[in-house]
Amino acid sequence: MTDMPDTEEPIDDYNRYKIGITQVGYNPAEKEFDHMLWLVAYDISNPKRLGRVAKTCLDYGVRVEKSVFECDLEEQTFSQFWSELNKIIDRTEDAIVAYRICASCIKQALSAGTLVRPETVLAYIM
Repeated sequence: MTDMPDTEEPIDDYNRYKIGITQVGYNPAEKEFDHMLWLVAYDISNPKRLGRVAKTCLDYGVRVEKSVFECDLEEQTFSQFWSELNKIIDRTEDAIVAYRICASCIKQALSAGTLVRPETVLAYIM
């Protein structure tokens, strides 16, 4: 049994978050980035630090998996972000990693399945 609705609805900004509708897939090679793309991932052992790291990552990028973020940042902004992360983590228990991906390399990125990259939310309307 599938959770998909019987009718095919186009996935757009309005119905992207309806229950039961899954975006076909996100392909990073099709997205235009303004600056340098950084792929940041973490493994944090303490729940309190985990929350702080996640919030910091949300301030600078977009979550593409639970602990993986795409960050479209200038070099100076990334340095500030990286510094903030390093102040939060415990270097004896936690791990963070950042991969810098150049514009020509991102055009060769592959994705499959139901990977979703929501855009940054500007406002919620209730």
